[in-house]
Amino acid sequence: MRFLYNTAIRTFGFGMYLGAALQNKKAREWLLGRQNWEKKMATFSNEKIIWLHVSSLGEYIMSKPLIEQLLDSYKDNKILLTFFSPSGYLNTKIQNQRIVKHYIPLDTNSNAKKFVQLVNPQIALFSKYDFWFNFLVELQRKKIPTLVFSANLKQEQIYFKNAFKWQMRILQKFSKILVLNTEIQKFLKSKNFSNVIVSGDVRFDEVGNKKEHDLSKIIEFIDGKKCIVLGSCWEQEENILFKLGNSINDYALIVAPHDISKSRLSSIESKFYNKTVRFSKLEKLNHNNPILIVDEIGLLAEIYRLSDIAFIGGGFTGKLHNILEAAATKNVVVFGNNFKDYPEAKELISTNGAFSIQNHKDFLDLIQKNRDEKVMNLYKNKAFEFVNQNRGATKIVMDEINKLI
Repeated sequence: MRFLYNTAIRTFGFGMYLGAALQNKKAREWLLGRQNWEKKMATFSNEKIIWLHVSSLGEYIMSKPLIEQLLDSYKDNKILLTFFSPSGYLNTKIQNQRIVKHYIPLDTNSNAKKFVQLVNPQIALFSKYDFWFNFLVELQRKKIPTLVFSANLKQEQIYFKNAFKWQMRILQKFSKILVLNTEIQKFLKSKNFSNVIVSGDVRFDEVGNKKEHDLSKIIEFIDGKKCIVLGSCWEQEENILFKLGNSINDYALIVAPHDISKSRLSSIESKFYNKTVRFSKLEKLNHNNPILIVDEIGLLAEIYRLSDIAFIGGGFTGKLHNILEAAATKNVVVFGNNFKDYPEAKELISTNGAFSIQNHKDFLDLIQKNRDEKVMNLYKNKAFEFVNQNRGATKIVMDEINKLI
């Protein structure tokens, strides 16, 4: 089955070349970002390197408190931060000269050997579950410590299928696997993993951090009203908001789509009959445009500080976006009913800090319930308390890293 894995990797790489040839923007960026990667990695030959791989922007953001502690604790080291996706790489702004970002090369045997030889990291850290097995094999062959944090591994994943037990055996050789909760730990121990400890989720340590942007224009738009924000939303969440119509006219409404491409923004504007204004054009307020569309990446976590009800995207497709950002800034947290792969969603619901809905009627009922200020504050505080009670994972991760370096 490893042969099939390698074949699939090469097929994916060929698909990127084909996509770039057909002028696919993402495929082109994926390839351009990996050009001459060997020369770039060769510059690390005399450096002490901690390698941290994050798949995309979300994983980078959740890792920021850990990165800060690594920089503080290992002052002679540089951090090589690798991404798989162009969206993560392009939207990550790095100002510290000791952090160098690159794309991770395609996971072929030869690339893995060259990369590990050139970088020769003191330790390789992986966020959540973005595993590349040729890289892992090479790291283990060279006896370089490996650690994955905030891992959410479960029975239905491919690693635990009979045909892919070779992948499970590689995971069993991680120096440390730091998981979200005791349920995951028990499951992995039942699969003969001896390298697992519970750390919790480092995202709890990142959310609710310092303010970086001027949101005065958004404050003016909200104009003292209660505010509903659709965070990282998809069409399903937008359709529900549309169906509510005039019943929530007394709320300030903000739509922050996951995809801010021209076509998606135009689609949202058309859906709401152009009674919208984009953040980039929010110079003069026109109250005939009651919906603000956020057309800039990186503002959402801070916008949650200004909102009261946060309807988080992805909950109807099984790809729920970050709910902790909204909880950490005292929102009534709402999302769709397909969240089985998100332990934090289940736990937050169990504390009355979040709510799952199926349709616009459910959402309207929840909004009406929260018109009572005492009820709204109760739910906001439950969400906030949940985040604060679960902070501390970064310290556990750092303690394990210190043991391995």
